[in-house]
Amino acid sequence: MASVAARRKRAPGQRPRRGAPRMLASGRVSAAVKTMAEPSGTARFAAGKALALTAAKDPRRVYPHFEAIAALLARDSKIVRWNALQIIAALAPADTAHKIDGLLDGYLAFIRGGNLISAANAIQGAGRIASCRPDLREKILPALLAVEQATYETPECRNVAIGQVLAALEELGPGACQRPEVTAFIRRQLANRRAAVARRAARMIAG
Repeated sequence: MASVAARRKRAPGQRPRRGAPRMLASGRVSAAVKTMAEPSGTARFAAGKALALTAAKDPRRVYPHFEAIAALLARDSKIVRWNALQIIAALAPADTAHKIDGLLDGYLAFIRGGNLISAANAIQGAGRIASCRPDLREKILPALLAVEQATYETPECRNVAIGQVLAALEELGPGACQRPEVTAFIRRQLANRRAAVARRAARMIAG
């Protein structure tokens, strides 16, 4: 029960803050997937966050529901899509059947433009997938580098997305960053108008 002080600070009609998402027990994963797939309601967002956390910590627990989660990439709700992008990437270590291969083109398409947060989730997820699946780097790296030609809400959004790509490349290490086309991409960002992006590029070149 909320304390008297907490109730006084809360504005009239304001709901209590919900706790952070928790890892799901195996028996609760299926219900969370069904909730996330509901056509409306805020419960699907909380379910998505819990599934993303669970997949990150124990991907094998969520992997049996791969197809159901992959289908959510086509949903109208941006938040559902963002959670689905995160979950699919987190499932890469458990993807022994290589199910990611069949949806990778659609996954990477989120990088090419449109909503910045969708692109950022796809960029981060693509980096995680490439880390787990070096055999997919020949498809993932060109998609990441193509962010320079992407069209988002504003040019500044593109610079933010470029910064996300630099972070993903940095995580992949020298094996990716020392490729000529990747090195050239990083060097071009030395002149990026977003100071944080230019500084990251300089640090990567120096390192």
